[in-house]
Amino acid sequence: MVKVTISEKQSGLRDRLKTLMDKKNLKSSEIARITGRSEGTISELLRDKKAFSDKLLNVIYDSLKDYMGEDNLVSTRQKNKIWNIAQAGKTMSDMRLIVGNTGVGKSTVLRKFAEENECCWYIKIDRKEMTWNRFLFRMATEMGIKLDKNRKRFSTSFLLDQIILMVEEKADMNPQVIIDESEVAKNSFYKEFKNLRTATEGLLSIVIAGITDVINKIGKIAGLEFKTYQSASGYAYRWYPTKENSNQYTTFARRISIFRIDNISTEDIASFCVDRGITNKAVIKLACERWWNYEEPDKAFKRAERMGINLSNITVEEFEVL
Repeated sequence: MVKVTISEKQSGLRDRLKTLMDKKNLKSSEIARITGRSEGTISELLRDKKAFSDKLLNVIYDSLKDYMGEDNLVSTRQKNKIWNIAQAGKTMSDMRLIVGNTGVGKSTVLRKFAEENECCWYIKIDRKEMTWNRFLFRMATEMGIKLDKNRKRFSTSFLLDQIILMVEEKADMNPQVIIDESEVAKNSFYKEFKNLRTATEGLLSIVIAGITDVINKIGKIAGLEFKTYQSASGYAYRWYPTKENSNQYTTFARRISIFRIDNISTEDIASFCVDRGITNKAVIKLACERWWNYEEPDKAFKRAERMGINLSNITVEEFEVL
């Protein structure tokens, strides 16, 4: 029998996959679904049955980053603010809404925060058809709640009861759930948060993150208007009623503390490049002209790594091909 030679990169990914599956109680079929690969490919990767190309390994790893939380954070003013908001929310056990343009670092920071803090669970709303029942199932799974694997479906009330019990059990550890990319959720999804919040108020921190349009969604549901006013410390944000007979979600919505993340400036991009080791001033100038968020340089730096380009001595010509 021919022995298969496995690269260091492949063995590292295999080990991370096994750790992830144990930690999140995931099956190989679920890993296949998340990554978009076949179950056979995932099985061969886990059992060292075949040597895979670096390109395929990179694709598999990138598709699992939301679940692994292995991002290397670069300190920026936006990312520091997001981290501090999440930290304060965990301590206060309140409900917070973090909004900002795509690419300001919300997902990167919140994934990392959940990975590094005990009793903190990160859930990404990555499918518009995700029902409230499916969300609670994901949340229960993330929390490590043991569910009968032989059952295909659990009732919403059962899942919510199990989550409440876990929250009560972990109350002294300031449990927190982070819901990311909430803008793709339907209006009915937001309304259900009322039940979760009511059942766990004072015990569970809930952080909802998304683009700025989420404010308008929640406001419309609750009959509220979002207004900005200047305060001694900068800008503050508050809900105001738009009609006299407010509906049942008004009080719920007004309990949500809202935080807006500033857009990225050219100075932010320049600082980001320097922190990643770029010293070529011409390259930094081009980056400031072309990049308007952190997502673009993140992708470019990954391409540079795969192409064998050293950021510390990257040239303008090399930058142009990224």
